[in-house]
Amino acid sequence: MPTSSRNRFLKDFPAALHEGVGAVFVGAGVSKAAGYPTWAELLKDIGEELGVRSSDIQDLAALAQWHISESGAATGVRNVIRQEIGKDRPVPPTLEVLARLPVRQIWTTNYDRLVERAFAVINRPVDVVSGAADLSLRARPGAARLYKMHGSVDRMDDIVISTDDYELYRSKRGAFLPLLQAHLSSMSVLFIGLSLTDPNVRHVLSLIRESFTEAPPEHFAIVKPPSLADCSSEDEFRARTAQHKHWAKDLRRYGLRTIEVEHYDEIPELMRQVERRVAAMRVWVSGSWPLDFDDGRAGDLYRLSEAVGGLIADTGRDLVSGSGLLVGPAVIGGFIDRLRQDGGWDLDRRLIVRPFPQPLTDREPDQKRWTALRAEMARQAGIVIFLGGAKLEGGSQIVADGVLKEFEVAREAGAFILPIGATGGAAEQIAQDLTGSAIPSQGASAARPTDEELAVLSNQATTPDKLLKLVREILQRLAKPQDDN
Repeated sequence: MPTSSRNRFLKDFPAALHEGVGAVFVGAGVSKAAGYPTWAELLKDIGEELGVRSSDIQDLAALAQWHISESGAATGVRNVIRQEIGKDRPVPPTLEVLARLPVRQIWTTNYDRLVERAFAVINRPVDVVSGAADLSLRARPGAARLYKMHGSVDRMDDIVISTDDYELYRSKRGAFLPLLQAHLSSMSVLFIGLSLTDPNVRHVLSLIRESFTEAPPEHFAIVKPPSLADCSSEDEFRARTAQHKHWAKDLRRYGLRTIEVEHYDEIPELMRQVERRVAAMRVWVSGSWPLDFDDGRAGDLYRLSEAVGGLIADTGRDLVSGSGLLVGPAVIGGFIDRLRQDGGWDLDRRLIVRPFPQPLTDREPDQKRWTALRAEMARQAGIVIFLGGAKLEGGSQIVADGVLKEFEVAREAGAFILPIGATGGAAEQIAQDLTGSAIPSQGASAARPTDEELAVLSNQATTPDKLLKLVREILQRLAKPQDDN
């Protein structure tokens, strides 16, 4: 794909998601990747009953209409859809990533339940809006909204399948259109697997064109250009390639920038890159310190943790925290205090807290649950700062093994590891392990500070102000595009 379009997409769309103004439109190509039939395949038998081949017909809604007119009812077409689309097929990787992204508005013309099932796997709530009446229902707090503008397989009496359904769309389901238009006007929308020939989508795009004649909002569409393997001859390949180029260029009139992939199986990795870019805007602070061990360091660590929380807020990043002993509350306090200076209006979006359930004195911690929480936090954060990391055992202070586990989880997730070794405990040990290691410290794949930076961060003589200054410089460096070449 052209480097400029790819870089623009990987820069702007993750930023839109982070700011809460990113939406996704899921098309039939995603369902096809899961093993569901295309419309032409779905209506093959229907066409044969009428003496025509579905593969020869461009307007498949008309084919469904002909069958309904001949049979006197939509029962036959609906039975085919329920039989083929009602099956639970494996959720494709693209939707697994989509469910993890901070997207709240999802549109689709598909009937299947792939998106709902992808959300269910990670216990994330999603409100399904498959009929016009559903639009008036109040959204659940924290739930994403899935707009199935052509209906759903679990409501077969209210799906869009024929010419009549398209022609009467505005009277029966027209309430979807102004909402979609509003999202296309005010948000950055990513189209995945969508054929932009759907009459309703084309209609809304034309409305956007009318509203923004000179500078329409920018959206993105992941598309696959024709390949020679898809064509019966070189002449057909050249003709389809020329048509694709003109089509992609024409989409710019609607503010749509195309991101080309050679194969559909490239899309999941592209989405994972989006996920990593979003994660890089979130910082997880890991650490702990025993409150009842009087070594004189608890107060200094608390103040430094507060300052780190404020620094994260200052740099425009979100905070991910487990709210552990001393470090977690201090970081959260500093983060919130800094946000409050600007009104704190976006606190609900920028603070992600996953408190670890503490056991009673006569019980052991729920290690399985703690492991799941650590994995979730590592997935959400692209940068992990380690502060302290100690606990009491038998009256002696030792390195907190839980913080070391969080280091391993973060490293496996590909996060940038930033230990402030001067705070002691696990952070000091992690800094020692990273120094001189093969983990890259520069370029786009950097996952740790340089050895020189680690030395400064681990020096007990480094003042808190200098520690914070270096952490800020590292965060600012990570915010800029990097090149491994």
